[in-house]
Amino acid sequence: MDYTFIDFFCGAGGFSEGFRQQGFKPLRGVDNWQPAINTHNLNFGLNDSVKNILDFEDDEEIEKLEDSDIILGSPPCVSFSMANKAGKANKSLGIQLIEAFLRIVAVKKHKKNSILKAWYMENVPNSQKYVKEFYTFNDLNLSNWAIKHGKDENDIALKVQNNGAILNSNRYGSGQKRERFICGEFIESGEFLYPKETHNDKNILTLKDILSKIPSPKKEAFSKKQSDPNYPNLKLSLDEITDHFYDTGLYRIEWEKAKRAKTNHPFMGKMSFPENQEKPSRTVMATRSGSTREALIYKSEYSREGDGEFRLPTIREVATIMGFPYVFNFTGSEGTKWKQIGNAVSPHMSFALAKALKRKLTGKEIKHSEINFEQIIKNNRLQKIKFNNLNTEKEKIFNKPPKRNKTSKFRRHIFKGGNLTVTLMNHSQLDKTVETGKDWYMYIFLGSGKQFKAIEIKKNYYKEVELYINKYLPIYKNFIQEAKSLSKNIPSAQKLHTLYVENNRESEYLDVETFFELAESLIEKNYCTDIVNQPFFKEKENLPIFQILSLYLINLYYSNIKVSML
Repeated sequence: MDYTFIDFFCGAGGFSEGFRQQGFKPLRGVDNWQPAINTHNLNFGLNDSVKNILDFEDDEEIEKLEDSDIILGSPPCVSFSMANKAGKANKSLGIQLIEAFLRIVAVKKHKKNSILKAWYMENVPNSQKYVKEFYTFNDLNLSNWAIKHGKDENDIALKVQNNGAILNSNRYGSGQKRERFICGEFIESGEFLYPKETHNDKNILTLKDILSKIPSPKKEAFSKKQSDPNYPNLKLSLDEITDHFYDTGLYRIEWEKAKRAKTNHPFMGKMSFPENQEKPSRTVMATRSGSTREALIYKSEYSREGDGEFRLPTIREVATIMGFPYVFNFTGSEGTKWKQIGNAVSPHMSFALAKALKRKLTGKEIKHSEINFEQIIKNNRLQKIKFNNLNTEKEKIFNKPPKRNKTSKFRRHIFKGGNLTVTLMNHSQLDKTVETGKDWYMYIFLGSGKQFKAIEIKKNYYKEVELYINKYLPIYKNFIQEAKSLSKNIPSAQKLHTLYVENNRESEYLDVETFFELAESLIEKNYCTDIVNQPFFKEKENLPIFQILSLYLINLYYSNIKVSML
């Protein structure tokens, strides 16, 4: 018997893929984003159109839906994500979408002669706090439906909040750490079928385990077919592997920004740059970016310095990290494909859920090594629906660097330490009405988070610091001379801002990017974590020596920024 499923908020089809691999048959995918529907149709042999789940607020519309043995759903997680406004985003739309899904499940579960065997819902962990322990028919706006079908509107329709768990896809064979709240029900018993973990700290997959088994994006000649890292029985020739053999190199301006955000963020912890391949990959996000703290960045296979020295993963790499097989293809542009992958349910996770359900229904299960990919390929429409294969097999030409806008803000420090940063900025921290780039400012930021304090440092303050160094830290007299030698040929405030906006490091002037690069090297050369008493500001009794050197060096540069001619 073929057990069937419908996948709501189907996206590219990560939820569908795991259930398909376990032998369940897809009937329909529902999503309101055309590229996602195109990808789902492409890979599952369907012909669905865009559909908004809010259309099903009418229970008569739900009745028109075909019945299925299983209902899957992964409502959009943006409003629940901790990354969205630090978890304080408005949750109302997210809750509305969840309840729209639960309404469908409730009708299909409680209708006369229901064939529903199970349902599952996936979302980010934070969403568990915002769903109810249980929902009555009344809670789901199904009072009239319930009465019509001989039920009390206050009866419990679905148990949700505690009928599930926070699961990590890495414990089910995925090469990334991806935690999600999964809830649902095996209808016959009312229980959530907790999937058995297949991996633990001893055999957990790392990023290296995945990437080392994927051919280099610099396509090289291999005579034998390549095994899919997740599915060793799936073998393809290089020409059959899509969305991988192209250059994803980043401009220096991009990867440098990401490096600073990861390794030297003003108030957040340190992250690896490039990615630490000895650990599972960090969670694949929906936005493809090479300049943010969340960016996934690898060392490029091309021997380059500066532009192209580091790169983003290819679409095939992030898809494989997520758990999609090599034969799964995505429609749209590179950014659109990445968004589909980042929004998806990990197929490893859905496979584990499907396996637990299959065992409950039939007493049997399908292992990864038993997945019939030949049959899967035969049943889908890979030959009938066109998609954009990103393979070019060409090295990228770096002739169109990204541009900053004219009001781009600059905030930079050399090192964090002593619970403070010594910072140069092109905008005022104390007067938000001042136009960005019109002048430059220097601050000491004390503390972290909402409790930080900004102390403005005026020009020529370095002279006091110099007297202190000469008297109490005479070993650093050579540092003073090197600092003075470095801080020359500094332009006006507005010219300095223009050089920053244009990312111009080749001018006659010492621009801020080049200054901080040289300043970091100079401080590193004289780096000392010893704590000494300092007289410079009352809020802090002691400072690490490297911060005193930073205070001197940054203020020396800042003091030499010429006043702009108006």
